[in-house]
Amino acid sequence: MTHVLLFLFLGQPVMADQQGADDELDVASFDAAVSQMSEDARAPGMAVAVLRNGQILHAKGYGITGPNGQPVTPQTAFQIGSITKSFVALVILQLASEGKLDLDDPVTRHVPTFRTASRWQSNRITIDHLVTHRSGLTTLDGNSAKEVDPGLSGPAAAVAALAGVQLFAEPGTNFQYSNANYVVLSHLIEVLDSRPFEQALKARIFEPLGMVNSFVQVPPSDAVAIATGYRLWFGAPRPWQPESGAAPDRRMIGAGGVSASIEDLARYVEAVRTRDPRIVPKGADRLFVIKPFYEQWGYGYGWYTDTAGDEPVFVHSGFTPGFFALATMVPAKGQVVVVLTNMSGLAHGDLPQAVTNAALGWDAVPAAAPISAKIAIWSAATAPLGLLLLLYKTGRRLLYRRQPMRPWVRWLNVGAVLGLVAGVYGVSIGFQEMMGVSFHTGYAFYPDFTATTVVTMAFALLLAAGRLALVARGG
Repeated sequence: MTHVLLFLFLGQPVMADQQGADDELDVASFDAAVSQMSEDARAPGMAVAVLRNGQILHAKGYGITGPNGQPVTPQTAFQIGSITKSFVALVILQLASEGKLDLDDPVTRHVPTFRTASRWQSNRITIDHLVTHRSGLTTLDGNSAKEVDPGLSGPAAAVAALAGVQLFAEPGTNFQYSNANYVVLSHLIEVLDSRPFEQALKARIFEPLGMVNSFVQVPPSDAVAIATGYRLWFGAPRPWQPESGAAPDRRMIGAGGVSASIEDLARYVEAVRTRDPRIVPKGADRLFVIKPFYEQWGYGYGWYTDTAGDEPVFVHSGFTPGFFALATMVPAKGQVVVVLTNMSGLAHGDLPQAVTNAALGWDAVPAAAPISAKIAIWSAATAPLGLLLLLYKTGRRLLYRRQPMRPWVRWLNVGAVLGLVAGVYGVSIGFQEMMGVSFHTGYAFYPDFTATTVVTMAFALLLAAGRLALVARGG
């Protein structure tokens, strides 16, 4: 169950059955189908690129970039979220080829400040463990925004925040996807490359490939067109941007800080597929070496893997507040498909996967969220309404009625109080475990569901306090 929830909520690939790909793409029919999918999913904007053996078969923008109504073009930059991890893994391979590290080195050999709650376990975590998500750090650890020494910033601050976390498994033994792994790797890159992470990616990947509409967090100039993210509120997309004027938080840049246009990202994925010597060093043997973790799924150096027929498929999705993206390649068939959207939410459907399957001739999947997901979101809103009604009745009794409470009713109310408090505690723990995020982060990704959950817990505690007051008063 944990794996399924992580895939659904954190933007990891949920791949449909794949019976093999059609070698031909009817561009006109595909374009019409993509337009309909975008409409079905109610996506404000989207960009799609399909390549075959380096040839661009289709590269187009759909919809709008934001409230200004500007159309999406192949040059519009979208946040790509966790697809950033493939960039980080590639730079790690570059550093290894330059002799600056060995992939099996303990992380502490290069970053002495790195440690978890157990120094002994920390010393056994290798660079390879981090890249392949086998360090023992949890998903929740990677999505928590803990405050640390204000004298630290960026990846260094994020590494310091891991000092008290408990590993869920021995290093190297179990897979669990965690942004914390790539936070540490981004700091490692800054240490070994002697420059900020942003500059390292620009010099090592963006500039060699001519990715002029790609950047980490801050665009290089006002000339770059940037898509605005839309978060779903009970099925309705609403534009959302971080507070203006605030300095960007660099702590998570290695986990999901890259923005790129469809034109640039497709060029990058094609370069990875072909092991382009401009960015892929000789001897990068682990680039496509995949370590399985669940049935046919595996994870290697910044890419998940599945199969289409007998051919390996490499894929990574990206999910940040207001954006959902997917990059897919089938190296043996020379196929690359990249889809970028500026919409996200708990019931955002799977538009990127639907478009990808259509491009590769795989089994069709619906672009829009199933009706059950929409009903679930709206059903969640009824919980605080029911509690509010009970709170109203309890308040009226406290203010206007003094009726003696029978002993059995008193004990019933005591049980209700204990049940409400236990329920709030269980929901607060369960929410973070199920979603893999703290409430603060959860609000950024799933504002409707998180807000509803918090309001429900608040009403439950107020109701518990009201019922307890009735018991203490005797009626």
